[in-house]
Amino acid sequence: MISLTKFSTIVFFVLLFTACTENKLSQIDKAKYESLIRENDSLKKLLNARDSLIKVQEHTKIKDTISKQTLKAGKHPITLQWISWDKPGYVEVTPVANGWYLIAGTQNNTNGDYLKIEGKIRRLNEKELEFEGKIETLVSSINNGEPCIKEGKQTFYGKGNRKYFRLQNMTSCEGGMVVDYIDIYPGTSSL
Repeated sequence: MISLTKFSTIVFFVLLFTACTENKLSQIDKAKYESLIRENDSLKKLLNARDSLIKVQEHTKIKDTISKQTLKAGKHPITLQWISWDKPGYVEVTPVANGWYLIAGTQNNTNGDYLKIEGKIRRLNEKELEFEGKIETLVSSINNGEPCIKEGKQTFYGKGNRKYFRLQNMTSCEGGMVVDYIDIYPGTSSL
């Protein structure tokens, strides 16, 4: 029979061997785990770089598509809600250079109310137009029947699924809660 001391010694060495083996395995597992973490971080960086590159490529495609379009003159409906959405006026759009178009036109009604626009306009992207020039409105029941003039740079924006572009400077010259919805609709030009 094995003496208790020998048995204790054997158990001690078995436990020691097991502990050392587990520790060694833990160190190996830990090293593998750390290696996988580094690999994962590297992959994340590569995927983020790829996603950024894709976004740049998509933006460039849109810009290229816009710049490669044949610039074509044409007519577009335009409205001011105070005058009528059902009976639009029209603007003539004529290409000039570098994506810019000349734009001029009116909407009016039998009461003498009118919307006049004159200047230059260009498409910045699928949803946004940049305008430089003068927009004048006169609605007899607003602003004491006086003309409202907006000059300089303005932005027209096509929100959501809308097919038209709305002037973003909507505040009427009367102020307060009065807003002007000036909308340019798709037409026959390449704008």
